[in-house]
Amino acid sequence: MIRFEHPLSERVRSFLRIEHLFRRFHTESLRQENSPWPHHLALFTLFEIMECAGRAELKLDILQELERQKQFAAVGRIGGGQTALSAQLHAVAENLQGIKQKFGQHLRENDWLMAIKQRMSVAGGTSPFDLPAYYFWQQQPYAHRLADLQKWAATLLPTQEAVGMLLSILRGNAVTVDCVAQKGSYQSSSLTQSIHMLIIEVGMQHQVLPEISANKYVTHIRFLEASQEYARGRPAAEDVPFKLMMCSFDPT
Repeated sequence: MIRFEHPLSERVRSFLRIEHLFRRFHTESLRQENSPWPHHLALFTLFEIMECAGRAELKLDILQELERQKQFAAVGRIGGGQTALSAQLHAVAENLQGIKQKFGQHLRENDWLMAIKQRMSVAGGTSPFDLPAYYFWQQQPYAHRLADLQKWAATLLPTQEAVGMLLSILRGNAVTVDCVAQKGSYQSSSLTQSIHMLIIEVGMQHQVLPEISANKYVTHIRFLEASQEYARGRPAAEDVPFKLMMCSFDPT
């Protein structure tokens, strides 16, 4: 099975992007290779995180949703372990509030890092002759580079922790329906406004991927043939069985 997640709001879209980037950052920074390239990608990803999560309203959005979830837990609307969950939500919110500076401000104030970030936007711009100081850093031992990456990421981690917790709650509040897309097409008018994300699971043997359009009136899913040649594959002609999960921040 392959799983596709489709956000239905800009807020959830931002959360998913942040989660994706942090996952890549940790994967590459911890890759123990003699080659400097995993850490090159990790640093590039750190700059992406800085831009993706740098929106001023994002922190407020996260804190507001954490507060809503604390209220749900307090009145028992979230099943099981309400006290532990409330404490965890409180701790995550406190950690995030403890970061007083703008997201990524410590990176922006590091001239060395910002010079690398600027050159990364140029094809081949981080060649040794362009950035000898960066080349020197790349030749340092793995442990030295890892310590630097972890230091630069440290004040960003409370955001990762908060986003990860909210997405875990969102995925946990899911209603699952077994569906069949007749000749690759499925339509439903049962989606409510409280649904914040759709998850589609489909068998890999079908070699398809979903194209989703959804609003408060109707959800339309069209399965397309997977293609590595065209930006948009041909519509699937066969019936496609799949699981549709409707996820909400509001407990069911």
